[in-house]
Amino acid sequence: MKKQIMLRSVLIALAASLIVFLAAIGVVYFVSDSNIKNNIMSDTKVYADILKSGGPVAILEGVADFDDMRVTLVDADGDVLFESDTDAALENHADREEFASAMDGRPQIVRRYSSTMGYNMYYYAVGFESGGATYYLRIAERTSNIGSYIWPSLPFFIFAMAVAAVISYFFSKRMAQAAAEKIRSVGDSLKSINSGEYKPIVTDMRDAELFGILTEMNELFSGVKNNISAIKREQNKLDFVLNNMSQGVIAFTPGNNIALINRFACDLFGVAEKQAVGQKVIWLIDDTTLSQKLGGALEKGHDDEFSYRLGDKDLNFKIYSLSKSNLSGEISNIVLIADLTNEKAAIRQKSEFFANASHELKTPLTSMQGLTELLLAKGNGDEQEKKYLQRIYNESKRMSNLVLDMLYISDLENGVAEKHAEDIDLEAVAGEVKQEYAHQTEEKNISVTVSGKGRIKADYRNIYELVGNLFSNAVHYNKNGGKIDVTIETSADGVRLTVEDSGIGIAKEHIPKLCERFYRVDKSRSKKTGGTGLGLAIVKHICNLYGAKLGIQSALGKGTKVTVDFKNDTAD
Repeated sequence: MKKQIMLRSVLIALAASLIVFLAAIGVVYFVSDSNIKNNIMSDTKVYADILKSGGPVAILEGVADFDDMRVTLVDADGDVLFESDTDAALENHADREEFASAMDGRPQIVRRYSSTMGYNMYYYAVGFESGGATYYLRIAERTSNIGSYIWPSLPFFIFAMAVAAVISYFFSKRMAQAAAEKIRSVGDSLKSINSGEYKPIVTDMRDAELFGILTEMNELFSGVKNNISAIKREQNKLDFVLNNMSQGVIAFTPGNNIALINRFACDLFGVAEKQAVGQKVIWLIDDTTLSQKLGGALEKGHDDEFSYRLGDKDLNFKIYSLSKSNLSGEISNIVLIADLTNEKAAIRQKSEFFANASHELKTPLTSMQGLTELLLAKGNGDEQEKKYLQRIYNESKRMSNLVLDMLYISDLENGVAEKHAEDIDLEAVAGEVKQEYAHQTEEKNISVTVSGKGRIKADYRNIYELVGNLFSNAVHYNKNGGKIDVTIETSADGVRLTVEDSGIGIAKEHIPKLCERFYRVDKSRSKKTGGTGLGLAIVKHICNLYGAKLGIQSALGKGTKVTVDFKNDTAD
């Protein structure tokens, strides 16, 4: 930039010098030309007056002695009486413009090229009377020659231009250095903002306008620096939170390129954050099945969730779609990745312990139940002993049922439970369950209705267990004289099974925990009914097995309504 300023300044100085030189030559030429015109007019009038007063014609010869001047005297008819240029032709001059103007009484200066003299000349003629006759005197003088001014002045002009160029060079150099220093100061200030150590621009009050501009820039840069610092602080907070999360976080652009990825996700997939940003899912994940599954979930454009075992890790993926949010559109999906390896290992250990303990308890309980049955069948002993034996039998039977339920849940969790694709008539299953519990419903005077039809593809035992557990709860927690309605509905989406009772109901805060193992709302009530606390847990596992949706609605004193929605892939 300094070179450009210096070059332009020198060129401007040279151009200004040339303009001044040309203007000066022009002024000199104009003044000289004006002087020639004035001189020729005054000389012509003076000599005309001399001749008019009777002066001799010979006086004109003295005028003709001057270089570049020509004197001509003609009579009223235009015939030449005197001509200073002896080589000129003496033809009649009445048709010459200057003589014609003088004869009309309007003398004027005429410029014309003289073939006699060989250059441009000014001609001026005036008329006068002498001795009763009219004469016309003309004086011609060479026009001003601009070349006569230019060539003598050219060396001075060249010298002046050289001086101007040198002076402009040194002054422009100082100005360019000063301007460059100011610009450098602005650049240093901008760089200092980016580095976090703001350095204000150095100002100088000697230049009021520049001082005002630089002061405004200092205020602006200071505000920018504060905003950048605030953004960096927030970014640092966000980075700290993201990089210390126990979950992976990946944000994707609308084109499904990675916009953000935290340390957990980088470590999980063995990539560097700087390399991952801007890449596709297929670059991030080496497992083809997982990358295709995640890529498909991102393309759907709505929330989704799935689990996947990657190597020795059990991962859970939750996809949140932001396409309908108020964000700027830079991010379309956020994926949260949870490592459930330890949790699932603990669940497996718990399930294994659950199954092993159940197997170990099953044999002694069976033996205990069989022995008490034999002792009760013999009928020996007094009534007190029989009472104790009966209690032992009832408790062992309850514990045996509990163990069987525990083993069944373990089979469901471990995938051991049967999952045959049998054609099941839900109405028939509900009828069988109703018949099984007929004795108990009669004791409590409960009316039971089974309505509707629907068929599904499932394992018979699993569906029987599901309906049986729902029906058992409806019986055990019902009121005397109550009712149970079993409804089966078929729609385009699948089949819905509904078991509704008019029982004691359940408080709202207990409903989310009903499907947990051994969870009981009223432990004393449950003990009287002989429940194991595993019924709804079994129902939930069966629903998960077939992808069915379980819904529970209840209110204290108003009964309970349980719905199971089987999808089309299980509905027939």
